Amino acid sequence: MKNDILKAFFILWGLILFIELLWFGLLTNRAHSTSEVIFAVTVIAVTSVFGSVGMCLFKSSR
Repeated sequence: MKNDILKAFFILWGLILFIELLWFGLLTNRAHSTSEVIFAVTVIAVTSVFGSVGMCLFKSSR
């Protein structure tokens, strides 16, 4: 059961990260300000760190 939860968490994290990267790609193909790019990069970085730490915690609690 824990393995299924970890797999579902990984899939959800990957989907969210994919959507954010797509959003970043669309952002860079139009006129944008520096603050918009910094915000997008920060959101992607936080999602990456949150997902990585979450998976490590789920894996170690087995």
